[in-house]
Amino acid sequence: MKKVLITGGAGNLAKYMMEHLLERGYTVTAFDKVSPEAISAFPKEVLFVQGDLTSMGDCMRAVQLSEADAIIHLGALPYDTTLHPGKPRVQRVPEDECMKVNTMGTYYVMEAARRFQVKTVLMASSYYTLGLGERISSTPFQVDYLPIDEAHPNRPEDTYALSKVLGEEILQAYSRAYGIRTVAFRLQGIDWPHMDKAYYRYGITPEARPDHVGGPVVSTLQYLDPRDAAQAFTLAMEADHLDMYEVFYLLTDSRHVEETKDVVVKYWPDLADMAPHLEGTEGLITQKKLMTKLNYKPQYSWRGQI
Repeated sequence: MKKVLITGGAGNLAKYMMEHLLERGYTVTAFDKVSPEAISAFPKEVLFVQGDLTSMGDCMRAVQLSEADAIIHLGALPYDTTLHPGKPRVQRVPEDECMKVNTMGTYYVMEAARRFQVKTVLMASSYYTLGLGERISSTPFQVDYLPIDEAHPNRPEDTYALSKVLGEEILQAYSRAYGIRTVAFRLQGIDWPHMDKAYYRYGITPEARPDHVGGPVVSTLQYLDPRDAAQAFTLAMEADHLDMYEVFYLLTDSRHVEETKDVVVKYWPDLADMAPHLEGTEGLITQKKLMTKLNYKPQYSWRGQI
């Protein structure tokens, strides 16, 4: 597989994905509704196809022009657009936009892949599938056991989390029906290389202030470097031993110095009974499956670099 189509090709994550693939000799095509003139330092080697994820015709045109062997599906709205009762906010886009772009966009990408016989599709899903994000019911996010792995139940409430769960189901359905090999990566929130990570060593993060102690889990205090994301997607794309459909949690590291079991006792004492067996500083979510099955080794942890 040497020809790759990246949806959401004008996005920040796509930049790192393209750099990594070009270094490895891939031919890359980018697909996005934003024109390349609006993107700084867009690689000259990359063909750009302008179009909309919510257009079946545009998705088919992008796949056809790219002659893709594989698709890396990054295109999505990264936030919930639903107007929730009691939570007024400025509405930037129509209320159904998140569900329409993320769910129908994934369907159109998979349908285009089927029609042009693309045999591998990898998608950026999210750890929000668990039910993190907008807790519309006002009930806390439920943790059944620690560490959280791919078998932990998903309980989405807002449309962003729901759209990612539905996207995973679409991938799995196309794997069953058409033999397309698909992989869903549940990405942690991305910390970009230029971001200051010095405060991590003090255990002070926006999600771990003293007033959050004893409160609900609103973040797992973990993060993903986009360069590690590019590594993981490429490993999965090049692998020949995966099941037809796979889902992996993907992260670089936790944001805390203390061992995870001590962080749990400190910030989420109601989960303390689940934590004694936890070892090291990985965090609430484990990516043991990814490390074991794809030999993934995060390269860009803040530890030792600050």
